[in-house]
Amino acid sequence: NCGGFFGPYLKFAGYDALIVKGKSKKPVYILIDETVEIKDASHLWGKDTFETEDTIKADEGKVQVLSIGPAGENLVRFACITHNKGRQFGRSGAGAVMGSKNLKAIAVRGDKRVEVADPDALEKFRNELNEKIKERLAALSEYGTPQMAGLINSSGSLPTRYWTEGYFDRLENISAETMKKRIYKRKKACFACSVACGKVSKVEEGFYSGTEVEGPEYETLYAFGPLCDNDNLESIVKANEVCDKLGMDTISAGNILAFVMECSEKGILDKVLEFGDHSGMIHLLYKVAYRKDIGNTLAEGVKKAASVIGKGTERIAVHVKGLEPPGFDPRGLKGVALAYAVSPRGACHVRHLAHRPNVTGTHPFDSKKKIDRLSYDDQPELIKKLEDFYTIVDSMILCKFITLPTVGPILWDDMANLYQIVTGIPTDVKKLIFISERINDLVRLINIREGVVRADDTLPYRFMNTPLKNGASRGEIVEKRKFERMLDRYYELRGWG
Repeated sequence: NCGGFFGPYLKFAGYDALIVKGKSKKPVYILIDETVEIKDASHLWGKDTFETEDTIKADEGKVQVLSIGPAGENLVRFACITHNKGRQFGRSGAGAVMGSKNLKAIAVRGDKRVEVADPDALEKFRNELNEKIKERLAALSEYGTPQMAGLINSSGSLPTRYWTEGYFDRLENISAETMKKRIYKRKKACFACSVACGKVSKVEEGFYSGTEVEGPEYETLYAFGPLCDNDNLESIVKANEVCDKLGMDTISAGNILAFVMECSEKGILDKVLEFGDHSGMIHLLYKVAYRKDIGNTLAEGVKKAASVIGKGTERIAVHVKGLEPPGFDPRGLKGVALAYAVSPRGACHVRHLAHRPNVTGTHPFDSKKKIDRLSYDDQPELIKKLEDFYTIVDSMILCKFITLPTVGPILWDDMANLYQIVTGIPTDVKKLIFISERINDLVRLINIREGVVRADDTLPYRFMNTPLKNGASRGEIVEKRKFERMLDRYYELRGWG
């Protein structure tokens, strides 16, 4: 779910899903309305995602667009699919998949009505939801996702200087409050959303003057900020803009830059990039997207880059199943350690949102029960419950920010009610959990078919062997014996042999 408007417009066109098979001999884009048409995109190939979207809208009228940039065309392993100049299908290289098919963009328009089983009940549900949003999500609406940075930092779990530290002592320079004062210009909402957590930022002076982008979100802020030991806010906005236009995942991009910084610091690479060198960061991002010089190696992601560079960098490289982690250090959040390891696509936070109950200390579905972020006990049960919940959230294509652990506003009972209102099919929480378990089993079987097995449900060397240097989680590692115990219990709960 990238948010924005594409999903609703696809439904308005009369379609629930789109499957693209095969490869075109030349660049094309797909136009969807009452029919589906494949059109020439030779004039779009080489353009960035913003230019592509503008050109297609000028040619086709009122459409919503998904597109790839040069990174996707060049098959960068962490290329994304961009929508609405700031919304991203960001992780795991979906943009490279489109690039491999010579598919530059997908455009959709439609005006069909969407029928629901009980319109009156849906209107009542919507009105009540909007009231809960005002009450519970005020900070998210005002500051966006960067509002969580302070809490993560205070827990000693904010990845800093490429996963060597858990506390960033200059966070104030790039905090949500500072962003609101210096760069936020207006709110931006997805379709029919009253939260409006998106923030359009603009740099109006200095070296990066003129930069304008939706964001930075928390993950972008962490990846180009603390992870790279960079407190230059304007450069983070610029890196966000560059990645959005070129079509690259900011989480993986920030990780590959910070990896290079440590390799340079250790003398493994010949001072390609130093920590905190924000102008050098921007320059290297272009090299990655266009696969120029060392950028060609870095475009393969941290795992493959380390295997090419060698010299012991495999122990430096931080990834799970080849996917670079988001901004939550599992050494200070033991539930996140297990959640990263068992996620089918690698280090992923949106499959479980385990960082939130671990940081807040509150159980996601029982506010009277407490969670100890440094304890290995009860984490397997927590992770399974979270995965089961968010599997249904994803299946219903709901936003994570209205289904937050503990906060909601939509939690299990509400979700079962909403399903019945829309479909007319009676259900309850027990049935939804059963469906979720089946989905998770199927995902597991697909991974096994593709060669991903229990041995891959592990964490990088650094998390298990190198203690955090500072902050509230100083000295913490993920202890292998206790981690394996968590993993055993998780497999037992899932019924996996």
